[in-house]
Amino acid sequence: MENRASSEQGQTHCSVINNSFPVTHRDLPTLTLSGKIRVMATFFLFLFSTAFNASFLMKLQRQNQKKEVKKLPRMKVLLKHLTLANLLETVIVMPLDGIWNVTVQWYAGELLCKVLSYLKLFSMYAPAFMMVVISLDRFLAITRPLAVKNNTKVGQSMIGIAWFLSIVFAGPQLYIFRMIYVVDISGQKAIFSQCVTHCSFPEWWQEATYNLLTFSCLFIFPLLIVLVCNAKIICTLTQVLRQDPHKLQLNRSKNNIPRARLRTLKMTVAFATLFTVCWTPYYVLGIWYWFDPEMLNRVSDPVSHFFFLFGLLNPCFDPLIYGYFTL
Repeated sequence: MENRASSEQGQTHCSVINNSFPVTHRDLPTLTLSGKIRVMATFFLFLFSTAFNASFLMKLQRQNQKKEVKKLPRMKVLLKHLTLANLLETVIVMPLDGIWNVTVQWYAGELLCKVLSYLKLFSMYAPAFMMVVISLDRFLAITRPLAVKNNTKVGQSMIGIAWFLSIVFAGPQLYIFRMIYVVDISGQKAIFSQCVTHCSFPEWWQEATYNLLTFSCLFIFPLLIVLVCNAKIICTLTQVLRQDPHKLQLNRSKNNIPRARLRTLKMTVAFATLFTVCWTPYYVLGIWYWFDPEMLNRVSDPVSHFFFLFGLLNPCFDPLIYGYFTL
């Protein structure tokens, strides 16, 4: 829904030549006070998230060197890729959103319009899919420990699939995003340019379908998989403890293996909870807008800005969760 005011202009002008249409200066979007606050908050979160995620990656590297092992433990490899995905989201989504809100319009041309729109969605897919990979890995480690132990390539395969799907699913952005130009009343001078999906779909339902699929792949499907995995894990542990209640004592013993497994399970649940809490308000607002554009008149700009910023807290706090459970 970013830059939505400018993307809405000219929705009835798809037949205009060269993607341009006349409008007066007073109809153009401007940087509001709430927009300025959003920009400042976005760059603050950018610095915060970059520092924390980069520090975590360096910590993993130091641990690897100290132990003098060729490979990191399985869970740390998964956390490394999640952190890389979070860092990618941080350095692409946050600066792009902040600068775009400052300039209001798009000055970078059509090529960067397509490329940066693609990278933005790709960097949002990657953390969501990595969250799924971590949940699936913990599910397999608890319910099928022998199968996971005997096949060390399972985790690597899921990581590769997550990155591949992120690359592929973001592909349509290269086609649907394009430049539109707003001209003055005389029709001779361009006074505004924007990077939007305007007129990319012949029918409204096609755009709604694409938005719904994107929403589902970014949020609904990852959320469902994570919830199902965690529910299965809880059911499995409950059944084991019912059959042999004395196994619970292992978690209080000096044996670090059960204790570490329980810690990683709690950490996975914390990651999933943070993802759900941070992004649910924004995506609910987004799906509401896709099917009811008139909601713009009922939801103020500060509210929509806040929901987007709330979602950006996800990559900021993931490293803190890891730090909490390791400490």
